[in-house]
Amino acid sequence: MYLSSMTWKEVESTLNTCKSVILPCGSTEEHGYHLPLVTDALIAEELARRVAERREIFIAPTINYGVCRSTAQFAGTLTLKFSTMNALIEDVCESLYGHGFRNIIILPGHLGSAQVAALEVAAQALLKRFEDLKMAIIIIPQLLAGLEGVIQDHEDKHAGEVETSMMLALKAELVKPDKAVCEHPDFPAGIVLRDARDFMTSGVMGDATLASREKGEIIIDTLVTGIGQIIDRVENR
Repeated sequence: MYLSSMTWKEVESTLNTCKSVILPCGSTEEHGYHLPLVTDALIAEELARRVAERREIFIAPTINYGVCRSTAQFAGTLTLKFSTMNALIEDVCESLYGHGFRNIIILPGHLGSAQVAALEVAAQALLKRFEDLKMAIIIIPQLLAGLEGVIQDHEDKHAGEVETSMMLALKAELVKPDKAVCEHPDFPAGIVLRDARDFMTSGVMGDATLASREKGEIIIDTLVTGIGQIIDRVENR
């Protein structure tokens, strides 16, 4: 149930039986030479759609901007301040709560540390204000911990094996496999960087050459199952 495609009366009526909503969060961010800027948002939205095929749940409009620090200097990356992202999530979730949603599942495709912190701080503030609100934030790498035999690059952080495999399974027409590279930037420990591009070339932080559609399907199925289990726990608390 895509919230933006429904009328207000349909939303109001459905809230009588379903009070759960997924909020996909992405970014507009570089993903190497081979993936589009929309990668994070597309992955989050597609995961939400597949989850909704298995259960009754609303899908809120995807947030297509995020906090992008190490990638901010690459052309096309559009980044928000931490405070902006934090306030945006808090405002959207408060509005959802005001209409009767009580189980809010934040599903970020972009998982930079500042982005995740902004989501967590917003969620904690909301839980303090609304005693009957329940929330979860999906952390994709945590759900993939059991796929060591599938995922070969254990240093994959961005636009590498995992995201490229997922995009090959979801939107292969947007992927340029011949431009995929392997790059593991060596950022200096403890140093606040003015421009992370001084330490990387392609924008990839992993080995995108290891990606395949077959891996992508396994990864996606694992994530959809894991997300469903988290939603079950939220709804049954």
